[in-house]
Amino acid sequence: MKIQTPWIWLVVVLTICLTALFYVSQKPQVAVYSQYVKSLCDYQFADASLMRSMERVRSGNGVDSAIVLSQMMALREVALSFDAGIQKLEQAGFSAPPAASVSLFKSSVLAKVSCLQRYLSERMAWHAELGKVYRLMEMNPSDVGLPLMRKLDSARAGYAVVPDDLVLPESINKRVESLFQKNVDLYEAWNQFDNDKTLSVSDELLHFFQMENLKEISLSEKVPLAFYFLSLVLLLATFFFIFKSKQ
Repeated sequence: MKIQTPWIWLVVVLTICLTALFYVSQKPQVAVYSQYVKSLCDYQFADASLMRSMERVRSGNGVDSAIVLSQMMALREVALSFDAGIQKLEQAGFSAPPAASVSLFKSSVLAKVSCLQRYLSERMAWHAELGKVYRLMEMNPSDVGLPLMRKLDSARAGYAVVPDDLVLPESINKRVESLFQKNVDLYEAWNQFDNDKTLSVSDELLHFFQMENLKEISLSEKVPLAFYFLSLVLLLATFFFIFKSKQ
């Protein structure tokens, strides 16, 4: 009996489908997306750690500026490497988040790091000047009132303090006024980066990769079932092909 052409095509199509399934199963999408999920989680942890350090800088609680700077550089490096990684991801044919979101994340992080660097140097200089004022006040304790001490302590903690109608000693008048004004400027600078802007952008990117990861996990669970089913069909088709060829 002559074998009909459709049976041959069935075997060919099944073979191609199995090859395609094998190729899909070998692509490391899950591992790649998991890597980006981990990278963004590490970024959020590093950002939170840096802001805790900046809180100590703000209040002058003996923080090592070199350590804080290294934390800033680590955050900056994450943003740059993430942007470069997304470009490679697109070139490799993987799903990638919108370019606008990636660009916003990068620019937000770089802008935040730049603001933090300026704040660090200016706040530490402010605390150094405050220390000089405290020493001058210790030399003339009779000229210093309790309201002034309270306001200076509040400014040291990072609050925006206005001297108002305080009577300042002539020996430290200009220095104290300058301290209060600079503290207000630093308070406003703090509010520019102490927000959830970079966190919200990173959350969007994190959500994207988590969803892609779940899709790939779901797909990877279905691939073996489809592979077994097509293998069984191919096996039956092959047996039928052999059986017909012998007739």
